[in-house]
Amino acid sequence: MSRFPDPRDDLREARSRERGHRRELAGREPERRSFQDRLQASLVDVAVHRAVASRDLVKHQFGGHPFAGARGIDHLVKAGWVEERDHHGTKILTATDAGRRTADTVAPQRGWDSEQRTWSGLGKEADLKHDLALYRAVAEARDLLEARGLRLRRIRLDAEMRGEIMRRTEAVRAARGKAAADALREEIAERLQLPLDDKGAILWPDAQIEVAREPDGPVEGRVNIEITTEHYSRAQIAAKSAAGFALFPSGAKAGRHLANALGGLSSRSGDGAGAGRRGGIEDGLLDL
Repeated sequence: MSRFPDPRDDLREARSRERGHRRELAGREPERRSFQDRLQASLVDVAVHRAVASRDLVKHQFGGHPFAGARGIDHLVKAGWVEERDHHGTKILTATDAGRRTADTVAPQRGWDSEQRTWSGLGKEADLKHDLALYRAVAEARDLLEARGLRLRRIRLDAEMRGEIMRRTEAVRAARGKAAADALREEIAERLQLPLDDKGAILWPDAQIEVAREPDGPVEGRVNIEITTEHYSRAQIAAKSAAGFALFPSGAKAGRHLANALGGLSSRSGDGAGAGRRGGIEDGLLDL
């Protein structure tokens, strides 16, 4: 899009500085993507995920190149589309209202579903660590899916799913009663492939990915993503694993806890079924 700045002139002036950073990419296969393409993808990523750590965006949209990533983030900030703030030593990116509106225009042009929801501003501070981990998890899942010829079409965050289902079911409850509302909730859950517990309540993932093989093709599969912490009980991990969720830890400590819990599930089952749920995707979650 022409509204995105073209930094080629700036990059020519800084070419001598850039050469030093190229050594960091030795041995990597270079991605043939224009800088403008990376800017667009970065803006959409930030708006879709609500909050993204700057270092994670550099890794996934700028090939880990620190100079190019810094230039890209600087352009998005100067354009008024993204805000960068420091949170206990971690640089956090969020979309501005103008950035969210621009992302709404750019996203469908990049193959995202026209109903993809975007966000602006920072959510609850208590949820920030979780939100940042979610971007890393989705990026990892996206790489695995793209290796299978699948493209990400839409991401629903838990807040969006809960809000949509609650609004619809409460309207039906008020008009037609509890039984009709319960039936509608079960119908929506089945359509969205959201599992129910033994009491009929929905097991909510932290996010759900929809994928397709073609940019405008039908949805061919969904992945329910769960971010686990070191505070998850083994019972919680077992329930989410059994529901087919793709489990991703929020950090190193959570990762060790998750590995231990899944290892325990695997040893009890005797067939390794529990350990396979760490990625979820490779374990046949998408039966395409």
